[in-house]
Amino acid sequence: MTAAPNLQPREATAPRLVNVLHSPKRVRVKFGGRTIADSRNVLVLRSNHFLPIYFFPPSSVDASVLKPSLHREPHAVGGETAYWDIDSGDRRAANAAWSFTAPPDENLSPLAGRIAFTWKAVDQWFEEEEEVFVHARDPYARIDVLHSSSHVQVWFDGDIIADSHRPVLLFETHLPTRFYLRPEDVRLERLTASNSTTRCPYKGIASYWSGLLKDGSVRPDIAWSYRDPIDEMPKIKGLIAFYPQAVDRIHLDGQPV
Repeated sequence: MTAAPNLQPREATAPRLVNVLHSPKRVRVKFGGRTIADSRNVLVLRSNHFLPIYFFPPSSVDASVLKPSLHREPHAVGGETAYWDIDSGDRRAANAAWSFTAPPDENLSPLAGRIAFTWKAVDQWFEEEEEVFVHARDPYARIDVLHSSSHVQVWFDGDIIADSHRPVLLFETHLPTRFYLRPEDVRLERLTASNSTTRCPYKGIASYWSGLLKDGSVRPDIAWSYRDPIDEMPKIKGLIAFYPQAVDRIHLDGQPV
């Protein structure tokens, strides 16, 4: 029997899937202390090869802050684009808003003339009253968080630093399985708190630990935890997960993962 191909959906060799969806959520964009876009009629361009993008009807965007730009950069699926700078009077962000002029794919025609924003060029994004971080949420992305009795072991610098028969497994679209472990099952003396933080649009703000090597040096940010995850993710609160590439190896039921 031929083994199934080991593909993550966003790998370059995966067939490209692109579609446009209507979001029922109210989506808002803030820049320079003011709301510059606000709509319940947002369309989402999504694909398994790039992150989702919100597109606003022009009537929902504050046209007074948009200043035409000469920048042009064709989009991989949408073709020719037009750009605007955002100017709030005391701040300006170059090429921060853009639009497809005439998408070559008729399936993308609903996006023509709608306005998208470069995520990091603006200050804040909201779905309803909840702030969204990092990128737009993909309606097709799913996270399953499951209690397990599988045996998870983590090696670091030649030693086992985590050993658990009660992990919480997190399965997320496009990503490898993550193993979240109770602090009691981790040798915390081999970890030191890091100042690093990251944000996830689906889980919240992650805090990090660095690993203490036997020679006294530190390997930065080998593990992370969500001390206060968003309300949808209570099962992983306070648990610890390790980056496979940052430790020696991770075993699941005796097999390397």
